[in-house]
Amino acid sequence: MPRLSPTALAALCFVAATAGQAHAQGPRGGQDANGDGVVSAQEFEDAAKARFQRLDANHDGVIDAEELAAIQKRMEARRAEHPDAGKGGGGGAALSAMDADHDGKITEAEALAAAKARFAALDADKNGELSQAELPARRGPPN
Repeated sequence: MPRLSPTALAALCFVAATAGQAHAQGPRGGQDANGDGVVSAQEFEDAAKARFQRLDANHDGVIDAEELAAIQKRMEARRAEHPDAGKGGGGGAALSAMDADHDGKITEAEALAAAKARFAALDADKNGELSQAELPARRGPPN
């Protein structure tokens, strides 16, 4: 199994923690595509796909160590601009949840599976939509 540097591992944890969560934090930024004030399962999945595709800089279907390092660099720049925003983070549990085969890379299938699990956890009334009450509070500056 390939080894990741601490920086790459931190970035992977960030991706794991935010890939599903960032898209569930409120109907904004394309999540609520139809503007009805709720996020459907399809809108949530579409937002997760779009986020994965943005993070997969070389468009090979995998977020690898090089891309993780670039993500980490952007995160550090954002923290420097907004030092009081976005405190908290992923961790080992989030990494395990996204990197299902534990190979140090995140495939689109792994990212979507994590997003679907996140949606299911947030959808308290199991109606296939995330209402304002079910959406977590937004942390940090907009993406």
